[in-house]
Amino acid sequence: MNIIKLLPATRLSLMLLAFNQVHANPVQEERQFNASISATSLMSDNSKKTVLEPIEERQDIYQLGLMATYSNWLVDADVDYDLYAQKFSKQSQADEEYAEGSSLLVFGKETDSLGLELEHSRRMLLQSPEEVTLLENQQEREMISARPTIRKRLSAADRIFLQGQAAKVRFIGEDDSQDSKRNGATLGWGHAISKTSAMMLSSQYMDVSFDQQPDADYQMVNSALSYQVQLRKLDYSVQVGYNEISPELGEKQGAPSYNISLGYVSGYHVFRASADRQITDTSFGNGNLDSGNQIPGADGLSQNLGKIDRRNLGVEFSTDVICSRCTFSLGASVVDDDYLERDEQGRNTYIRSAFVYSLSSAAKLTLRVDKSKNDEESNQVNDRYDTDYLSLEYTYRFINGFDIRLFSRKEERDGDGPVNNYKENIYGAGLEYLF
Repeated sequence: MNIIKLLPATRLSLMLLAFNQVHANPVQEERQFNASISATSLMSDNSKKTVLEPIEERQDIYQLGLMATYSNWLVDADVDYDLYAQKFSKQSQADEEYAEGSSLLVFGKETDSLGLELEHSRRMLLQSPEEVTLLENQQEREMISARPTIRKRLSAADRIFLQGQAAKVRFIGEDDSQDSKRNGATLGWGHAISKTSAMMLSSQYMDVSFDQQPDADYQMVNSALSYQVQLRKLDYSVQVGYNEISPELGEKQGAPSYNISLGYVSGYHVFRASADRQITDTSFGNGNLDSGNQIPGADGLSQNLGKIDRRNLGVEFSTDVICSRCTFSLGASVVDDDYLERDEQGRNTYIRSAFVYSLSSAAKLTLRVDKSKNDEESNQVNDRYDTDYLSLEYTYRFINGFDIRLFSRKEERDGDGPVNNYKENIYGAGLEYLF
């Protein structure tokens, strides 16, 4: 989900749900809590990911996982975090502690007149796209936001809403040059065409300010029209609009925006596809969405602060029809970034696949193949490189809540220049306890 605002398609889904449940029974209290603690030890034959004098080193990773959901007539809460402590036996890198995950607390239902959404997230990002995926080259991005909402029901099928938005983006560590604040509001009208389709017209104003570089501040206005259909197995949505940016320094800039998605779920298959275009910046990126990729990325982050005209295209497919014990998934995405203040473009193409085979009710084998292709072009440098991850993992779950993991992973990076190219082989084992 987006840290700043619900996507129009998501808000349309909530409106359809509200339209169909006006006379439904009261929401029952639901709760779920899961926690895990694990210790993993791995051996790398090239801990610094370099072609010169590779270091063979043991790394130990301690992890605490928390996941909880809660819902009643007033509140919906969702928490999902992983806390890490990583140590290096030969001090090739500094020991590090970091967190990844998100939480969302929502007061009020879509049928209520007043609502409030509070959200927090943390993600690890490469400090720039060309960096090798060492832990010391990554940085935590934290986002905190609040979204109060006023809703008015005009008829059984029509609603209007006004949503305020206040958010802060903070990078954990010494470099705070891209910290930012975002304040604004969205006014919208939604119309339920039927029990399965809805449309929405919305307009948003956003003021973006940067703590350390006020000359980069800007205001953005977006207007959009959305349409969604939600059937039993099929759902799709289309949003078209226009973004206009007014920077503190320089001329106004504008670009069309769109968000198109398609989903299909059957007894054996799940298919999803999406395409969108948006204007963002190097501070905010995609709003800390979890990409699910094995290979870390930069999400547009670079050494120079700036606005980005971004285009995304993604496809996901999974099936368990191959055999009764296995699941196969395949996904691909392309992200094109055009940096508006400078002559620079970037493209990241990502392909991921996973094959999971259940050896028994307690044991499974997972094979993953991930490939990433990066192209960075500017008037100063053209940087192209490919990164491949191949991993195999065996997991066994005991009845007393313990899991054991045995795994191996091969990493390889090949680019135009030899400086950041490397090969690395990793072997390890882990023990996890589930509460």
